[in-house]
Amino acid sequence: MTSVATPTMSVTNLADPVMYYNPYPRYAYLRENEPVSRVKAPMMVRGTGFMVTRHADVVNLHTDERFSTDSMRYGGAARFNWMLPQTLKLLGETMVFKDDPEHKRLRTLVHKAFTPKMIAGLSDQVTSIATELADGLERKKDVDLVNDFAVELPLRVISSMLGVNDADRAEFHQLVNRMTEDSGGGPIGMIRRMPVANKLLKFIQHLADEARANPADNVITAIVEAREDGDRLTDREVLGMIFLLLLAGHDTTSNMIGSSMLALVHNPDQLTALRDDEALWPTAIEELLRYTTPVACAAPRIAIKDLEFAGAHIPRGSQVVGMIISANRDKEIYDDPESLDLTRSPNKHMSFAFGAHYCLGHHLARLEARVALRTLLDRFSTLEVTVPDTDLRYKATLSLRGLKSLPMRVGV
Repeated sequence: MTSVATPTMSVTNLADPVMYYNPYPRYAYLRENEPVSRVKAPMMVRGTGFMVTRHADVVNLHTDERFSTDSMRYGGAARFNWMLPQTLKLLGETMVFKDDPEHKRLRTLVHKAFTPKMIAGLSDQVTSIATELADGLERKKDVDLVNDFAVELPLRVISSMLGVNDADRAEFHQLVNRMTEDSGGGPIGMIRRMPVANKLLKFIQHLADEARANPADNVITAIVEAREDGDRLTDREVLGMIFLLLLAGHDTTSNMIGSSMLALVHNPDQLTALRDDEALWPTAIEELLRYTTPVACAAPRIAIKDLEFAGAHIPRGSQVVGMIISANRDKEIYDDPESLDLTRSPNKHMSFAFGAHYCLGHHLARLEARVALRTLLDRFSTLEVTVPDTDLRYKATLSLRGLKSLPMRVGV
């Protein structure tokens, strides 16, 4: 295949507001005309990199051993290491940014905390939390579904998983909400949150110490006590894993709940079908994951040598981001991909990424989304969005996509 000359590629700025609000036309154009293109984003170490948008290419990017997730080793980030805050360094040491064998080691140690059996044991608790939050919505009637429900549910679930006691819950929730609030994407946005991050790390350290001193049947105990062939997580790795759980397990689920409710309201025939047919829920959750794509892209991959990929020349050290949000609407994979079809099967969505870095928390995300949406649909016969789409605002984050708020009127 003839290589694409890098200088002729168009450049997409992921910080452009249109890429938050409605990026789909741009991605459709790129899939058809420039499957590999240039991208500008704060999360890129050099400010710019490459972007792939077709489903097949995104899959290949996540499995091609010529690419690494270790930006410190291959991506040029090491030269900035001296100036990075400790929290950013800690995140950079987590399994998201590691290759095998280190990635496999970390994942093997913590996977028992996220097995189907462990997560299924949370079902009653998630249902109880969703019911309590729905009670609050019923009393208010005019609600913000994102901040009154979608944000609170995963946060309360994570609080329980980490053993946060009642007296500390309000402070913990405030710290997590401030940590995940919209303050811009990339390292600059993270640096703005450093004072909060430092407080949150101290809180996490306290939770880990408590779990060691008083083990319980919860996720944090499973993490601090994880053992495999005599190996264990270091104290620093425990902190990093819990911090990653907070960031990855909170925003993603809340984004999906809010965006899924908006999608269902926009598609009343699908909403009615879901109310009427209990058997539709398994495929419905998968389709909502595809359609809303709460994680727009995974961590960038770094070319470990000069290479050809999808017809383009990628220089050594370049960052390449696979746009999951685009892959999930590729017409080569899905019939009528722009439509919400809750019966769609098979559904090869990439919302939990692909390959070795497939999301460890996918069982939990599916459980929370299913319980949240079923609770809302079972409780409320009236679910109306009370503002026009043009008034909806999306979070200015680059790797995640979700609503800042969703004003609704609910009624039994």
